[in-house]
Amino acid sequence: MNTEHHFTNDLQQLLKRGYSADDLRTVLSAPADLVDRAVLQYREEIQQRQHDRKLHSQATYAMRLQRR
Repeated sequence: MNTEHHFTNDLQQLLKRGYSADDLRTVLSAPADLVDRAVLQYREEIQQRQHDRKLHSQATYAMRLQRR
């Protein structure tokens, strides 16, 4: 399990660098289930960052309104 976790993290790093899921499957001959898991976790991370940015922007806007 620990090895799979490290491998999934490595795959996520490659996704962050611009590799596609197909690249990971073909070039690295990575197992499809690990690639799918890495892609899913990567997408969830991106969605969480977008959500966090949105909340931060809303909070900043609300604080600016209070100062007026």
